[in-house]
Amino acid sequence: MHHSSSNSNLAARVIGSLFFRQAQRRAGRLARNGKGLLDLLLKVSAKSESVKDSGFLANLRIISRLVRASAKGQYKAVPWATLMKIIAALVYFVSPIDFIPDLLPVLGFADDIAVVLWVVKSCAADIEKFREWEQTQAQAA
Repeated sequence: MHHSSSNSNLAARVIGSLFFRQAQRRAGRLARNGKGLLDLLLKVSAKSESVKDSGFLANLRIISRLVRASAKGQYKAVPWATLMKIIAALVYFVSPIDFIPDLLPVLGFADDIAVVLWVVKSCAADIEKFREWEQTQAQAA
């Protein structure tokens, strides 16, 4: 089921789609709106309860924590372009208009997962820096 080449092709198709461009526009507005971002994270959390893929959930959680820390001004080291990509992927994840409707049982989350995994991969270095920052925070606490 998880072929990385088909996943990246799907991600490429989604990212080139009108839906994803709309998500990116919303991301630009949301990025300057802390409350909007926190609302988005609540929606992500609610929708993620129906996802069974634990690897995907771990990725979703770390990028959600990164956005939360950034929205609260606790973490400032994330480049704007990375933040935009991550927020757009989260907007896309919760957006009711999907490239592949979630009503299709097996394919339902395929595009959401492909997009989130693409963002995680393309922003891996920044996400890793955030993970290290999180660990230093935990040790300091």
